[in-house]
Amino acid sequence: MKKLFSLALAVLLTAACNEKPGFTITGTVDNGDLNGKYVYLYAYGVGDTEPLDSALVSNNAFTFEGIQDTPLLASLRFAEGVINSQQAINEGFDPYSPWFVLDNSKLTVFLGENSTIKGSTENNELTAYIQQLNKHYDNPELEAQLTSKNDSLILLAEDALEAIDAQAVPIHKAYILSHNNSWTGAQVFYANRYVLPEADQQEIIAQAGDVFKSAPGIDKRIEHLAVLEKVGVGKKFTDFEMADPQNNPHKLAEYVGNGKITLIDFWASWCPPCRRSIPYLREIYKQYGNKGFEIVGVSLDRTHEAWVKGVEDLQITWPQLSDLQYWKNAGAALYGVNSIPHTVLVDKDGTIIAKNLHGEALGARLAELLD
Repeated sequence: MKKLFSLALAVLLTAACNEKPGFTITGTVDNGDLNGKYVYLYAYGVGDTEPLDSALVSNNAFTFEGIQDTPLLASLRFAEGVINSQQAINEGFDPYSPWFVLDNSKLTVFLGENSTIKGSTENNELTAYIQQLNKHYDNPELEAQLTSKNDSLILLAEDALEAIDAQAVPIHKAYILSHNNSWTGAQVFYANRYVLPEADQQEIIAQAGDVFKSAPGIDKRIEHLAVLEKVGVGKKFTDFEMADPQNNPHKLAEYVGNGKITLIDFWASWCPPCRRSIPYLREIYKQYGNKGFEIVGVSLDRTHEAWVKGVEDLQITWPQLSDLQYWKNAGAALYGVNSIPHTVLVDKDGTIIAKNLHGEALGARLAELLD
């Protein structure tokens, strides 16, 4: 009996020793047109780089095998132009290109309009988070409004989307804080850097581990948050000098901190969301301009001609400043602006009281302050 047990144990140990270490990705696709096409495995977040591997799709299936010495943030994707899904067209990204943690696990992948990757604890949790988000954002009516040709309808839809984004913050934050020393937590954080409130981002970074901080883009985000902290709510505004459309130099302090509630509006004539926001700003400027309210536009335009034409076409009557340096605008750098329109609301004494208020949210805050 002992001999039989020893023999069985030896067979098991031999099998374990002979088992090939490494990962296996077993994938399926939901689109028969992808048969005969190659899907590529890439390191995620790395610029122009060669794929790590490729696999041919046959009978709606593909397989990758390999060894990954250390966990890697990776992605799968087809060559450019192979996938032209409606979701990719509407939302500006390709749902057939999921990202995940590549380690020596056995992973099961489904590539489709709602891709999933399962097989390891972290990838299972990541897929559950993404599926929760998909349900949260499932709003066909809003998607139709966002792609309409009606500017007023688009503006209302953008306001509605901002509200939905705000409601999603606890979903993002819960995943990030429970993965605050992993690359997936870092990527969720980075992907939602425009949605997560600044205070939440500061809290997350304070709790983040070294693995989180080593993920692509996080070092730049930490630097950016340090800039934002200098011009955070409760801080005094930061002054700078730029020219008006007549090339006369002006300091921001000429308009801010002089007894009026002032909105600093970072915008550009080439920015469609900025242009859509201007009619609403015109209305509130009419409503509150004689009640102690001012707006100062800071343009990220590249040419004087485009800037002046934008001001004229949009019938902007409030002060305008620019150095015509596009995204290198000196004022935008001081205020940590990396998307526009970006607004900073400043109290009568020069204290910043809110940031990135738009549309109805801005109107409601002004009503509290000035009505």
